[in-house]
Amino acid sequence: MPNRGGACTAASVLAALGLLGLKSLPELGAVTLALGARDAYGPPGLLDYFGLPRRRARLDRRIEALAGAQGLAIRSRTRPALPGLPVRPAKDELLVANLAWGQEKPGLYGTWGWNILRPQTYSTGGHSVLLIAVEGRQWLVLDPNHPGLQRWPRPGLVVTLTRIHRLLDRAA
Repeated sequence: MPNRGGACTAASVLAALGLLGLKSLPELGAVTLALGARDAYGPPGLLDYFGLPRRRARLDRRIEALAGAQGLAIRSRTRPALPGLPVRPAKDELLVANLAWGQEKPGLYGTWGWNILRPQTYSTGGHSVLLIAVEGRQWLVLDPNHPGLQRWPRPGLVVTLTRIHRLLDRAA
C-alpha cells in the first residue's frame, strides 16, 4: 500500500491487515480518517498512539474496528518503545514501528523533516513502517514510501510499536 501525504501509519496498518487476510483493502484516505486523522491522508493524533494506565490506545480500538468491519478478527496493541531494547516482531504477529529516525531511502538516514530544535516541524516528522523481520542488526521493512521490501543495515529509532496478530477462529 503506497503512502500519500502523512498516511504512513494507515498504509503500514493496511499492509499488515492484508498480510493477515483482509479480503479487500479499503481506500487509504478513508482508512486515515477511520484511524483518527483530522484530514484524509493525514496521520492519527499523537495521543492516539498512547493509552492511559489500564486503557487501550485509541489507535488499537480503531484498527480492530477497521478489520472487524470486514470480518477479520485481530488484536492490536500499541505501546511506547523502550529505548535501548531490541525491536522485533514476535512469532505470528506483524509489527508497525513508528519511528523518529531511520532510513529515509537507501543510504540516507534522517527524521523525515522533524527537528527537535524547530517547533514548526513537530507535526511533520516521524514515519511508520511495517517491520517484517530482524536478521542480525538488519531490519527487513515494508516502507510505504518505497516499493518492495527494503533491507535496512541498521535499525531505526522507534517511538511506538503497534503489534497486530490474528485471533484464532474459535469455530474451526
